[in-house]
Amino acid sequence: MRILSIFGICCCLAFLSLLAAGAAPVRADGIVNSVISAPVHPNGLVRDMRSGINILLQRPDAMGESFLDPRVVGFGIPSGGRMEIEMVSGFERDPEIPLDEKTLILVTGTPQQGLPAKLTGLNVSQGGNENTYVITAEGNAGFAAEALLSPAPGAAFDPIRQRGIKIIHIGRTSAFISRGDKGEVSVRIFDASNAIVASGKAETLFYPYPRPMIFPTNIPHDQRNHNWQQVGPGQIVGASNNTLPLPLILFDRNRALENLGLIGVGVLSRVQAEELGYIIPKSLDRYSAGLILQDRDGDGLLNPVSDIIIGGMSVTAPDNANNFQVVTPLVSERPFLSVDTGRYNERAGKNVGGAIMQVVFIAGDLPGLYQINFALLENPGDFESEDGSDYTYTVVVE
Repeated sequence: MRILSIFGICCCLAFLSLLAAGAAPVRADGIVNSVISAPVHPNGLVRDMRSGINILLQRPDAMGESFLDPRVVGFGIPSGGRMEIEMVSGFERDPEIPLDEKTLILVTGTPQQGLPAKLTGLNVSQGGNENTYVITAEGNAGFAAEALLSPAPGAAFDPIRQRGIKIIHIGRTSAFISRGDKGEVSVRIFDASNAIVASGKAETLFYPYPRPMIFPTNIPHDQRNHNWQQVGPGQIVGASNNTLPLPLILFDRNRALENLGLIGVGVLSRVQAEELGYIIPKSLDRYSAGLILQDRDGDGLLNPVSDIIIGGMSVTAPDNANNFQVVTPLVSERPFLSVDTGRYNERAGKNVGGAIMQVVFIAGDLPGLYQINFALLENPGDFESEDGSDYTYTVVVE
């Protein structure tokens, strides 16, 4: 399938003349930035359902999103030491499911580039209590952070490889159930003398009911890293040399375990909306970069009048930057809207579900960081609804 052509982007603009989602953390400190719903679990933080979470880490010199910059090295495991992850509260253990590599995987960055235990020499086991994981290196030799590289097929083609542990994904097979209003996790790294050399903890709220979800994904392009891509001013992420479109996986409001996707979804920039003569309602002013729409009439096009508005976008850009846009690419001169995940990977379509949308970003005219936030309305089509799920991609313009 031909995903994108630079000519298609230009035609799209003329024709119409795009971590971490999850509950906001209650409290976080130390090396833990936040706890969010994992990108393969649309109900990963829904109360009384199987837990599927990502624990996002950080360092004092690289806090929050900046820790995901591939130029920043993550954590390693000291020689003779270990990493412990404890589900402190709010997560009820299912004793029938062991705490092993089937339920936890360490990740080098986002979108997910995993460090599978069997391929990297990591061991995953239960710790001193039934809610604690212990990760060690084979032979207790430890792992320097710089040596922890994901074996994901596409990772070898990343301009800058992600190195070290940056995210902890719990719930591949879920050994926990979310109970109550919130949960707390703790992460500790020990050296050979059993001294803690780094630690942190965070709380997360549980959703009272399922909602539409938007996550990053690297199912397209053999698990390349789509975040923190680098381009020059005015260049296009997704068309310029050695760049990829920004992919997002979308889930409908799943009341059980169907993992149903949102099909026929794309983005419409503010510029494009204005060219169509559409004025974005004041209640959606926060979507300063444009709207996320789902094709409702089946014509394969995007029209905010006839289609349903399910969310929107905002961009944090350098001061005085102009001319940046998020747009849906064209295939055969028509918007390339979200399709079933199985169109990219049959196995992922069965195991993960959802639908994948790809967008491109036209960089602004000034260098700096451009952070593109994609948010879904908790109640699609309701302009008074609050945002229920969101994710932010970062683009570096140099």
